[in-house]
Amino acid sequence: MADQRDRRSRRWRRRRPTPTPGPATTPRPDGASTAPVPLVAPPGTVPVGGPDGRDTIEPQVDAARFELQGRIGAGNHGVVFRALDRHLGRQVAIKRFSHFLADDPRAMRRITREVETLARVSHPNVVTVHDLVRMPDGDGEVTPHLVMELVEGTSLRDLLALRGPSPRSVLVVAGVLDGLAACHRAGILHLDIKPANVLVTDSGGIKIVDFGIARAASDATATVAGTPHYMAPEQYDGRADERSDVYSVGCLLFETLTGRAPFEGTMAAQLMAHRTQPRPDPRASAPWVGPRLAAVVQTAMAVEPEERYSGVAAMARALRSAVADVADPAAPEASAAVDAPSGRPAATPPVVLAPAAAVAAPLVRPLSRPADLGDRPGVPARDARPDGTREPVSSLAGPAVTRWTRLVSLLLGLGICAVVLTVVPMLAWASLELAPARVRPQTMDQMSADAWWMLSVGLALTLLLVRRRRFFQHLAGPEVGSPLPDGPLAPSVGRGVRMALRAAVVGTLPLLVPWYVLGLLAAMTAAGVVAPSDPFADALTTAWVLAPLVALVLGLRGILGMRPRLGALAFSFLLIVTAGGAVAFFLLAAPYVP
Repeated sequence: MADQRDRRSRRWRRRRPTPTPGPATTPRPDGASTAPVPLVAPPGTVPVGGPDGRDTIEPQVDAARFELQGRIGAGNHGVVFRALDRHLGRQVAIKRFSHFLADDPRAMRRITREVETLARVSHPNVVTVHDLVRMPDGDGEVTPHLVMELVEGTSLRDLLALRGPSPRSVLVVAGVLDGLAACHRAGILHLDIKPANVLVTDSGGIKIVDFGIARAASDATATVAGTPHYMAPEQYDGRADERSDVYSVGCLLFETLTGRAPFEGTMAAQLMAHRTQPRPDPRASAPWVGPRLAAVVQTAMAVEPEERYSGVAAMARALRSAVADVADPAAPEASAAVDAPSGRPAATPPVVLAPAAAVAAPLVRPLSRPADLGDRPGVPARDARPDGTREPVSSLAGPAVTRWTRLVSLLLGLGICAVVLTVVPMLAWASLELAPARVRPQTMDQMSADAWWMLSVGLALTLLLVRRRRFFQHLAGPEVGSPLPDGPLAPSVGRGVRMALRAAVVGTLPLLVPWYVLGLLAAMTAAGVVAPSDPFADALTTAWVLAPLVALVLGLRGILGMRPRLGALAFSFLLIVTAGGAVAFFLLAAPYVP
């Protein structure tokens, strides 16, 4: 890596125009001097693209315009500096992109397009992007630098570490949703929402920062990265849309209420947990969270994108309606103070705190400064021990899930699924009595109904065993210690029953072949094509009749299964080629079919 940078540095020095003599340092008003700033070509010089997609002649922007005053932070995608814009006399934040991004022309073209879009987003809860300039980095190489608004505040991660979780953090999450709504309207996904990327200003404002891996919502081929603690399951497959940000905000809301991430462990363990584990209930760790607010968290963190909120605006409406779920019912006006009409482009405004009140004070109060996030009124007091420590607070305010309740839910769910797996094949077999005999293969007439029923049930059970972990988790319901749901069945049993229904339908597809053949013959007759008198006369005729069905199934599977990964693309290409072969066979073998 060092040799590569040395070669780039020598190439940049060879092609650099002769600098105009000037002072080696830049004076500052306080008498101090800054580090020497490389001088560049005169204004008007046009950058020339090198073979690697990087500029090899200094660009138009004068590097001396910005004075780097100190490093603010660093991440996987670059380093952020505090800087002074000498032309406008203001403090800014400058992000220097890391070399693995700067060396990728495709990534930089994508970032340039998205920065142009993001610069048009004007929202109080989104950091303002001023410009994308090219400046020499520490190695003397011209690289892209993102000039942004300098936000003076504290990250939500630091506030959680210092003050602990608080139900009042729903105000922060509401502000994050408002800012994301503005970005989504502009077609930009953030894809890395986490406490470290949310700042609370000294005046109580909310700012979303670090759009390092953001991408256009219409860009389905971009490489998606993120933080495993907060990434939606589909991001690991290279797919993302607005609901991916909804999932990340759900994880953020869970952590701000409980003080911990939804899932812990290694990256592989988190990957499996986000995909397969039941959604954790925040009430198990935060007794002040009501059922409606817990439902907002779990809906936003649903595994399947279709089961989440349709967008951040819908989640914001649900969150604001659930704010009163953590407030004292005797003070509705206080909870209404934090409610705001959805869809408005303004930020969540900071409101002056009410005086410290008695027992009737609402649990969620307006936010006016970062220190207020750690204020948790209404939490039951902990009894002091003789040694000065305090007793832990009970994590639940009502009956909790036990192993027995999970077993009851599992057995009842298995009973319902057994009925579904039994009835669906029976209905499919009964429907065959209405089909003409000539469209039924002889095998169906030779085998008994019981044999075909067992075949269909066996196929359905095989499909369920492939996804047995998720299936049984849906039927068993929440983990032991979570709040006990109403009724003997867990709310997630419905998803397990739907899985059983889909498996039963797929298992009965062989019984529905006669109806497919009947439809194919009717379509051929309507089109004026001579249809075979016996669709199952021999192997050639049977293969010819089934070829369109094979082409349809494989073609849809190949198109819908495309992912921006080499293995997935190769498999989809193989399926599509096979589907094309089935179509070719159907067309070429038609003259030879009796």
